[in-house]
Amino acid sequence: MPWNDNAGGGGGGPWGSGGGRKDDNNPWGRGPGGGRGRGPGGEPDLEDLIRNLQDRLRGLFGGGKGKGGKGGGIGIGVIAAGLLAVWVGATGWYIVAPNEAGVVLRFGEYDRTTTPGFKLKLPYPIEQVRLPEVTTTQSVQIGSDQRGVTMLTEDENIVDLGFTVQWRVKYGPDFPDGVRNYLFNVRDVDGAVRAVAESAMREVVGTTALEPIITQGRVEVSQRTRQLMQEVLDEYEAGVQILNVNLQRAQAPEQVIDAFRDVDAAAQDAERMRLEATAYANSVIPQARGEAARLIQSAQGYRESVIAEAQGQADRFVAIYQEYAQAPEVTRRRMYLETMERVLGGSELIILDQQGGAVPYLPLDRLGRDRVLPDQTTSGSNTGGR
Repeated sequence: MPWNDNAGGGGGGPWGSGGGRKDDNNPWGRGPGGGRGRGPGGEPDLEDLIRNLQDRLRGLFGGGKGKGGKGGGIGIGVIAAGLLAVWVGATGWYIVAPNEAGVVLRFGEYDRTTTPGFKLKLPYPIEQVRLPEVTTTQSVQIGSDQRGVTMLTEDENIVDLGFTVQWRVKYGPDFPDGVRNYLFNVRDVDGAVRAVAESAMREVVGTTALEPIITQGRVEVSQRTRQLMQEVLDEYEAGVQILNVNLQRAQAPEQVIDAFRDVDAAAQDAERMRLEATAYANSVIPQARGEAARLIQSAQGYRESVIAEAQGQADRFVAIYQEYAQAPEVTRRRMYLETMERVLGGSELIILDQQGGAVPYLPLDRLGRDRVLPDQTTSGSNTGGR
C-alpha cells in the first residue's frame, strides 16, 4: 500500500506506524505479522475491520461487549423504532383545505382522490399527496383592451377581438376522474386552455358574418365558443370545465374603424326610422279604421232614413189614393188647392183690378220690394232715435 512504502523514520500511514512497530493507536488492531489486525502482507484484515466497526457502534449506542452482543441489539432496535415513529408521524398524514382535493400517489402512481379534512396515508416515499385547488375559478385573457387578436369572418372581413375565458377543475360526483385528468393528462393547463380558446373562437368567427359579431350577435358567439371549447377539452380528457366566455372587445381594425362606425350609425338611424314609421302606422291605422267605421255607420243611417222616408211617402200616397177612390172630385180639388198653396205661398202676388183703374205704366215689379212691414219701420225708427 502507498502508506507502507516509507522504510524508516517511523513514518506510518494514516492507520498507524509501519514496520511492524507496536502502535496502540492503530484503529484496526494488530495482525499476525507484528501489527494487530493486519493480514499476511501487512494490510488490514476485512473480518477484523467489520468486527471492530460493530464493537464501536455498540459502544456508541450504549451497548456492552457481552457475549452475543444482546445489549447492542436492543439499543439499535429502540433507536430504529423511534426513528420509524418519527418518520410515520411526520409523513403519515395530511390536511386537505375546503377549496382543495387530495390526490394520493402510491410509488408515483395515482391511487385515490380524497375530500377536504384530516387524512392518513402511508409515509413518504411510499405515498405522496398533491393538493390542487378545485373550486377556484381560473381566468385566461385572450387579447388586451387596447388591442385584441385579429380574425377573419365568414364574409371575408377582419375583426379585432378580445375575450376572457373562465374555467375550473372538474370536481364532484359527476366527474370522478376530473382531478386525476387535470393533474396527469395535460402538462400546461393554462396554455392548453388558451390555445383551445383561440382556436375555437377562430372557428366560430370564421362561420359568422362581421355585423352580428360587432352588434347583436356577441352572446351567440360566446355561447358557441364555450360549447366548442368544452367538446375539445373533453376529447383531450383535460379535466377542465369551461364556465363562461366573455367577449369584451369586438370591432373592426383601427384602419377602417371610422367607416364601420358610420355604417353602424346608419344602421341605428335606419332602425330608429323604422320604429318611428311603425309608431306612426300604429297611430294612423286605428284612426283610419275609426273614420271608416264612422262613415259606414253614417251611410247605414242615411240609408235607413231614406228608406223610411220613401216608405212614408209611399204610405201617404196609398192613403191619399184610398181617399181619392172614395171621393174623386173632392180629393182632386183638395190636392189642387194644396199644390197651389205650396207653390204660390212663397211668392209675391199683386192682384190688379182693372175695374179699379190701375195705371198700366206703374213699376209693378218694384212694388213688392219697396214695401216695408209696419213693425220693421217702427223698429228701425226706434233704433235710429237711440
